[in-house]
Amino acid sequence: MPDGRTASVEIDDNYIKVVEAETVKGKKMICGLICKPISLQDPENAAAQIKEIFQSFKTMPEHIMLNIPRHLVTARFLKIPSVTDEEISKIMKLESIKHLPYTDENVIYGYRIIEKMDDGYSRVLLVIAQSESVNNIIGILNKAGIKGLSFLSLSSEALYSWSMLVMDGKEKENAMVVNLDVGHIDINIIEENKLVFTRGIVCDTKDDRILSKAANEIEISMNTYRKESSSSIGKVILTGQAAASEDLKAALSKKLKVSVEIMDQKAGIPFAEGIKIEDENVSFVETFGLLLRPEDIMINLIPSEAREEVQYSLLRTNLITAAFLALLFVVIIFGIFVKKLHDRYVYMSTINTQLKKISPTVESARKMLKDIKIIQEMMGRKPLAVDVLSEVYTITPANVSLTMIGFESGKDLVLRGGAPELSEVLKYVAALEKSSCFEGVKVKYANKRVVDNREIVDFEIDAMISKVK
Repeated sequence: MPDGRTASVEIDDNYIKVVEAETVKGKKMICGLICKPISLQDPENAAAQIKEIFQSFKTMPEHIMLNIPRHLVTARFLKIPSVTDEEISKIMKLESIKHLPYTDENVIYGYRIIEKMDDGYSRVLLVIAQSESVNNIIGILNKAGIKGLSFLSLSSEALYSWSMLVMDGKEKENAMVVNLDVGHIDINIIEENKLVFTRGIVCDTKDDRILSKAANEIEISMNTYRKESSSSIGKVILTGQAAASEDLKAALSKKLKVSVEIMDQKAGIPFAEGIKIEDENVSFVETFGLLLRPEDIMINLIPSEAREEVQYSLLRTNLITAAFLALLFVVIIFGIFVKKLHDRYVYMSTINTQLKKISPTVESARKMLKDIKIIQEMMGRKPLAVDVLSEVYTITPANVSLTMIGFESGKDLVLRGGAPELSEVLKYVAALEKSSCFEGVKVKYANKRVVDNREIVDFEIDAMISKVK
């Protein structure tokens, strides 16, 4: 995960919530959060408010993830006769226009594969939203100058992400997770760490009468799940609004025969120093889940046009960055080249200074070399005896013994000795012929004799000593 700042945004009919996180060395922590009333009925004013919120952050986030509340979309849990990703995708496209009275162009859909079963069927969560509703929200963000929007998640998946984050996979029994928020409630049921049921309810939990209605709706959701799955729920976990959670827990304890627990929305959430939730009646649960554990989110409801615009913007940014880096590279190379030229000039100046100092010594050395060369030319018409002896010593194999090495007339070489076989003598002759020191190598004689029951070949080899070229 690259370092930088990311923000999650949730907008409904009454409020906007923005949570910003900073990633440092691969670790994310919440570095800012804001909740303000907003009305989408006045897009210009809403855009101005959103712009002001983002300007209050020290740094504009590089990536924006948008969260849409569950009650603003249609969700269906389906069992379809396929386990192939390509076939599932085609079936979901057909299903997306069956559940709303709109054409294909007027709906945005996404799906989450919950389970691929051994009988060839798959359990899938299909989510459908009206294009107009989604585009209105994105349009307001665009008017506010908010760039980098790349994801639009469903609050149910964001609540699931928060659940996985705070429970850390330790919850073994089926659990109902209820997020109490301003104006609505989100209900999830998690079975073996899988999201198997979701529901959104519009209500104001600050009203005691509505709170009783919420308890009834939660009971209905539980009974619906039991009827459809034939499974039971081990516990109910309430989170979000602190005061409402306590009141709802009391109401549910009278209705349900399961354990009801309250989990603080801040549990397990890493906050930067000085960051806290000012109003405990506002739930940031889903924005936390979306921001801190985005890998759990499978459904992206962002329209294709907005996605292409983001990709174009990203491509343009990458091209600008690449051009800047290329220019920077050229500048660096040019700088290195100039520095090397300067270093070379300084180095050559130093050498010239030193050469002037040692010039008399160099002239004396040149005269000596000239004298040595003249002597070598006088002596170098033929190799020295020591060079011939060294060459003979190098060439002579271990099984050949020499009894005499002689020079005749200063240019002829005579070698006498013995070898175990005649073939060894011939090999020795061949080796001498290959040497650049000798030419005209020939065997003058090679006689066999027996000594201590061993045959020895006595030989004499003559050769001409080559002139030095």
